[in-house]
Amino acid sequence: MLKPVLCFLALGAGLSWSADAPAAAAERNSRRAAEAMRRGHRVSLAWLERADPATGLLPRKLTDPNWVIQDSAADLYPFLVLESWFTDPELHEGRLRYLLRQEVLYSTRSGRLSGDVLAGGKGFVKPEFNLDELMFGSSEYVKDGLIPITELLGETPWYHRMRGLATAMVEQAPYRTRRGRIPAQTAEVNGNLLQALSRLAWRTGDPAYVEQVATLADFYFLDVLPATNYLPPHSWDVAAGKPLNPSFRFSDHGNEIVGGLAEGYLLVQHRQPERAKAYREPFLRLIDRLLETGRNADKVWMMSVDILTLKPIDTRHVHCWGYLYNPVYTASLLTGETRFRDAVAEAMASVARHDHYLFDEAGGGRKWGANAYSDSIESALVLLNRIPHAGLEAALDTAMEKYFARQRDDGIIEGWYGDGNYIRTALMYALWKTQGASLRPWTPQVRLGAARVADRLVLHAAAESPWRGRLHFDVPRHRLHWHLPVNYPRLNEFPEWFTVEPDLLYQVRVNDGAPRRYLSAELAAGLPWALDGGERMTVEVTAAGEPPYGAPSPR
Repeated sequence: MLKPVLCFLALGAGLSWSADAPAAAAERNSRRAAEAMRRGHRVSLAWLERADPATGLLPRKLTDPNWVIQDSAADLYPFLVLESWFTDPELHEGRLRYLLRQEVLYSTRSGRLSGDVLAGGKGFVKPEFNLDELMFGSSEYVKDGLIPITELLGETPWYHRMRGLATAMVEQAPYRTRRGRIPAQTAEVNGNLLQALSRLAWRTGDPAYVEQVATLADFYFLDVLPATNYLPPHSWDVAAGKPLNPSFRFSDHGNEIVGGLAEGYLLVQHRQPERAKAYREPFLRLIDRLLETGRNADKVWMMSVDILTLKPIDTRHVHCWGYLYNPVYTASLLTGETRFRDAVAEAMASVARHDHYLFDEAGGGRKWGANAYSDSIESALVLLNRIPHAGLEAALDTAMEKYFARQRDDGIIEGWYGDGNYIRTALMYALWKTQGASLRPWTPQVRLGAARVADRLVLHAAAESPWRGRLHFDVPRHRLHWHLPVNYPRLNEFPEWFTVEPDLLYQVRVNDGAPRRYLSAELAAGLPWALDGGERMTVEVTAAGEPPYGAPSPR
């Protein structure tokens, strides 16, 4: 019954809010979102054309045809999955789900742990068995590839693949410590698994996940950090009980352990509060040590520091300037101390003033690659979701224009697995510009953009040719997909912007039409929608307030 109502409302194409600032902003955002979606779609199609004809698996690079778990599986394939969910459901349910089957078929090597596959399905890249390498590749696939899919889509076949890999890593953890078994001697792998298992533990309540998180938290908070000036070493000799590499990396491939420990502390604080009491002091000393030793004059992280002398090793700034500010913000949530949130806000303001932290040249004159753009832009998006900053928003739009311009005519960005990050960043940016709303089926001829004023969402929709489909709204995914008690900032999330709360009513007004009330479930499932060619419309969505609601809306 909704379809005739909405089609009737769509007949009035006048923009009564044309002078309204939110409506104008929504129209601008519709163009930015449309370009982001078009470009991400082109990258996906370009890489699918280069899949291995024998296995269907994606190459690591245009010059390297092998499927490599930590690269092809972690950084490329998952974002074709996500992009196709919005733009091409048939591709998503067909070829990309088939590719998951092929990945499981060809790469599974020990339990459910995955190894790298030669092109043509001719066996593993390395014939010899190395559990450390399997742990690393599988942890990268889980953290960088399968977590983002679950963050955005919830329970899917990729979620179950993630559970299988995570369980195998727990079961096969090879290193004995006095706290229990752990999967690796490196901070990166342990940080990857802490992040994955913390989120899985919230969702499933699996005691094996909770215990592995607590074991790793015990190991780092109670044994490692007190011996290393409260900075986790890049690697640790479990047998000797000392650092193998006495450096801490503020960049990726090192900083994962801090985000993991913040997530682990939050989980244990809720599930085993007595055990977590011992974590508070070392956690705060860790965060304070990071803030004291790791930032330049602009409050942006440097590359690395010596954990024994606390002196910088590499003073160039990191591209992923916001990743370590996620656990700093979480420290504010855990402790109630506003100084941690203030530190995040200070860094955001600094990045907005000094745009070289978002694009173009990095410290030392290094020309940025596409991956650096992704790190810097996504850093901004995750933090802007918690702390608005108009200057940073404007700088982000400029950065995306430069990032868009890096795409080649054939759709490829740079010809390596990092092109998948371009898809992810484009999608994340587009969802910011639509505030999580989407039109499906997708077509390049239809645009949708949004602007937010407090609790009022203003959408702009336009079509170059006639279109029929559904207008979908986002939901509080952190609760529905992970069962998280708080939406803390975390690596590889897709931020929530405007979400509809379950079992509440919302008012929807199209152009000058009378408001109509809808249940949140109707908005999430998608309102039937129609646009004539050349038509534009403005849609306003607001919560209908708390019950009792009063008289019902007419059908």
